[in-house]
Amino acid sequence: MSHATNNTEAAATSKNLVSRTATDTVAASPATVWQILSDDFLEISTWAGGVRSSKANPATPTGFNGSRHGGRVCDVDGIGITDERIVAFDPSQRTLTYTVSAKKIPFFVESMTSSWSVLPGADDSHASVSLTVTATTKGLFGRVGKIPLTKMISGAAPGLLADLKTWAETPDRTTLSGSAAS
Repeated sequence: MSHATNNTEAAATSKNLVSRTATDTVAASPATVWQILSDDFLEISTWAGGVRSSKANPATPTGFNGSRHGGRVCDVDGIGITDERIVAFDPSQRTLTYTVSAKKIPFFVESMTSSWSVLPGADDSHASVSLTVTATTKGLFGRVGKIPLTKMISGAAPGLLADLKTWAETPDRTTLSGSAAS
């Protein structure tokens, strides 16, 4: 799957921080995109390449700050089982941040987050969507490991955004919570 056509990337410059942001215009309403990311949070395996399965995280049985879900557990190609927990949720601003941890994430990665933002696009049928993937590294291995980690994150952010865009723009798609895509 190709990366987003209007993709922009930004890089963080902290000594122990690796961060990449991908932004694109999605031909779906902001409400539709937000529903996929928030209400259908557990269903990422239906649209994200490489995510074999996803389900509610038993360690986070209740929502966070009004979200329907507190987290999810995914089986991801190359990483294995992930523990993802929502740590920021603002439906009025359409922003969502969750931590990602897994046994196969390199030991020099202290923490990793993914943050989504959905803004209005040029008209009611378009949204401007951004995904920022951020990792904090630790120690000498973290400084050395930043090079391959940067490469991995630089592909992950636009790739996941492209998958979301394809799913949201599918004309006959019905969102998993039961309402027709707008």
